[in-house]
Amino acid sequence: MKNLIITIFIFFFGYLNCSACDCDTPKTILEFYSSKYVFKGIIKKKTFSKDSATYTVKFKVLESYKKGKIPKEISFTSNYKKGNARGSSCYSEEYQYQEWLIFAYEREGKLHFSNICSNSQFIGGIGIDAYTQKILDKGNDFKLEDYIYGDSYLERSEFNYTKPVTDLDSIFKTGKIKDYEKTYVVLALYINEKGKLISVFTSVDMNFSEPDFVYDPIFNLLKSFSVKNKRPLNEFEIEAIALYKKVDWEVKRHIETKVPVKYIRYVRAEFDKETKTWKHDI
Repeated sequence: MKNLIITIFIFFFGYLNCSACDCDTPKTILEFYSSKYVFKGIIKKKTFSKDSATYTVKFKVLESYKKGKIPKEISFTSNYKKGNARGSSCYSEEYQYQEWLIFAYEREGKLHFSNICSNSQFIGGIGIDAYTQKILDKGNDFKLEDYIYGDSYLERSEFNYTKPVTDLDSIFKTGKIKDYEKTYVVLALYINEKGKLISVFTSVDMNFSEPDFVYDPIFNLLKSFSVKNKRPLNEFEIEAIALYKKVDWEVKRHIETKVPVKYIRYVRAEFDKETKTWKHDI
């Protein structure tokens, strides 16, 4: 019993002590979509390279969540840092007999998973939480193109970062020169899967309307939205919107599958009263 308690202490304390890391973790369903395998497994074996530069863990697959064939055992090799060389709080390590939920991806013909900045997680003793389990159960029904994506760090890592294909500088040189009372605005651009601008809203109106947006109850992704005006647009905002309506954008695509998607992109516009020039943030 004493040895069992010590083992459990090492599993939990050792894992929590070395896994504290501030980073962006993608939404669970997007990582599910991007992964080659998603499974629950237990580490049956752990070995180190001769020079101790790397270690390999072999998982026995207990349950697979993604459609398709999956090996009964899967191995992953990671860089190893000895105790006195673990300077980064982002270093984390797996141990024999631990049970994990793994989101595995393939790079250059090799399987990998990350225990940081990922939904892969140690689940021994606590199991999979109810929210994640719902996503795992419905993940194979997910269609990427059915949703509208945004600038949130929870979503952006799975897609390319889009840029305008129109010369913004030349467009902004045509902005009307007036003595505007307001000279700064943040705008939300709704762009379709072909890179065409559908509509433009102020961030104030977007935030005002957000409680009525329709989100998928399981995946927590935006399905549809409508925007109400919190107040009338001022003269500056009307001109800023008119300038951005002349701009076409790159197509936003999923990095792995290249599937194009609809998205909302936030941008800024400013009028410099001293130089009488329009400015953007791109």
